[in-house]
Amino acid sequence: MDPKGKTGPIGGSGILPASAVILGGGRGRRMGGNKLFLAAGETLLIERVLSRVTPWFSEVLIAVGPEDEAPLEILLAPIRDRWPLRVVVDETPGRGPLEGLSRALGCLRTDWAFAIGCDMPLVQEAVLRTLWNARTPESDAVCARLDGFLEPLHALYSTSCLPAARRALARGERRLKSFYDEVNVTVVEEESFRFLPGYRRSFGGVNTPEDLLRLLNPRLP
Repeated sequence: MDPKGKTGPIGGSGILPASAVILGGGRGRRMGGNKLFLAAGETLLIERVLSRVTPWFSEVLIAVGPEDEAPLEILLAPIRDRWPLRVVVDETPGRGPLEGLSRALGCLRTDWAFAIGCDMPLVQEAVLRTLWNARTPESDAVCARLDGFLEPLHALYSTSCLPAARRALARGERRLKSFYDEVNVTVVEEESFRFLPGYRRSFGGVNTPEDLLRLLNPRLP
């Protein structure tokens, strides 16, 4: 039995009874453009993310701003038959990742979402399942802590977070962590990941042209 009362696999293997939420907001100023449409070699960066996460979840949502919906749909058209994708659009543009998460939580067909950025193509299944297995019946969110800092953009959120997320938006907040004080957050310490080779790569994003070069050529320092 799932800690929130739903049946389904708790860990190990198989599709999780949860949704992946890829947050596509942000202008990517250090990258010189919107990372949602960034190519890594001959493949879109978001396609690399999708190829990772879609086998693990029952559905995948991509949360975007209104201006990005039409061009993204064009880019996704050739691959829609391969993956169960839905695009959800911010109700109020310009409110950051919290708006994207809130919008997605309100559209889920499952009780849990795994939220990551569209620039995180090295997400690891073993790291995800470590977070998944850390849930308790009281958990509203599950978040890792690395080097003393929480990692909210590589974390699990229950739909029970939605009221607190909406209240944070009403206060003018934009950050994902802005509602953490109002929900039960299960924190997974770094020690829980140390047995997983290269676990830190799972939390990394492509934020600069140098990061993109390292993605294309892992031998670079």
